[in-house]
Amino acid sequence: MRWNATLMSSFLFNVALILCCATSAIQFCAKAFAAYAQETAVQEIFGHTLENLQGIRYLYVFNLFQYIFIVMFAVTFIYFLAVERKRLKRKGKKQAPSST
Repeated sequence: MRWNATLMSSFLFNVALILCCATSAIQFCAKAFAAYAQETAVQEIFGHTLENLQGIRYLYVFNLFQYIFIVMFAVTFIYFLAVERKRLKRKGKKQAPSST
């Protein structure tokens, strides 16, 4: 993001992406460390409250946010391996060889 060159829609998309990832990361940690999270607010929210809501119940009962979190990680990792490696190679070729 550049100063005075970022559109508001792309900024809002990035914020929404961060919020979705934060929710899924918290749910992933709450499920993974359920023994440590007993009797806490996180367990109350993810363990009882959200699993009983009608509209989004199935997102939490079937752990869809966790799967989305893992898929986003995999897609980002593959993108980084494919695209960023090429970009780093191009950047390395553009640098002048050092003559010492």
